[in-house]
Amino acid sequence: MPPFAIVLLLLVPLALIGGGAGVLVDDGSWWPGAAGAAAGALVGSIAALLVLRRSRRVRDGADAQRLTGLPLVAHVPPPGSSESDRRRQEEAFRMLRAALQLAADPAAEGGRTVAVTSSAPGEGKTTIAAGLARALARAGRPVIAVEADLRRPGLAAALAGGESPTYPRGLTAALVGGVPAVDLLVEVEPGLRLLPAGELPPNAPELLGSADGARVLAELAGLDATVVLDTAPLLPVADTRELLAHGAVERVIVVARPGKVHRAELAEAAALLPEGLSAVLAVSGRTSTPRSYDRYLRDAT
Repeated sequence: MPPFAIVLLLLVPLALIGGGAGVLVDDGSWWPGAAGAAAGALVGSIAALLVLRRSRRVRDGADAQRLTGLPLVAHVPPPGSSESDRRRQEEAFRMLRAALQLAADPAAEGGRTVAVTSSAPGEGKTTIAAGLARALARAGRPVIAVEADLRRPGLAAALAGGESPTYPRGLTAALVGGVPAVDLLVEVEPGLRLLPAGELPPNAPELLGSADGARVLAELAGLDATVVLDTAPLLPVADTRELLAHGAVERVIVVARPGKVHRAELAEAAALLPEGLSAVLAVSGRTSTPRSYDRYLRDAT
């Protein structure tokens, strides 16, 4: 519905109602009706503004899929304290893992490289990168999780359960100092190793897009493990676009959070992905889940 139609639908009826209410209390003067109409118009304007702001944001997974044209492969709920919340989130990561396996090239050798990104900050990309890395490792596949967001790295904390471990050396030491990436890996759990960000550089796009960036990606791919890159959001900075330009990333997961990301932002981010790159969509945040799903998960565990 066009914005002006929303404004009219809310403004006119409320103004009329307000004016009518003013007439009912009329004491012989004109001002009660006018005051009522003005009050109704004010309430209608506020309501229209709220509706318009809401209409600019992505509504749900289906809306995100229409905007991007990408296949929606998982809806990851936020972490919760209940057992049902934990089961739903774990199952969502398994679905994401299965989608990546089905799309994999059976002729490919060695490990594969997957980048996780989003349009804007705060959409849950780091949580999904950490959950995917764990799900892959727990299926018996060696995984290297890389803190490739060199602006606001958070993957190490996500894998540490909310703690904030500090690693003085990491990806930047491999990029700038030429330290072999394998010497910088930290074991998180059996089958899962982390390449932390290390010291944050002032020129992240240039480093990630350089020949050294391509070299480090090639080193990681040669370790016979699935590489999961937690990268910066696409719109605020150029980092992820520079990283994807190497052609070493085989698959991208675009994370969208309905109710937070704007429709225009998500469409713009999807358009920035290199042509021919295989990409899928994962949405994060709360959603209504049929009770039968919870019963099925509970009965199956």
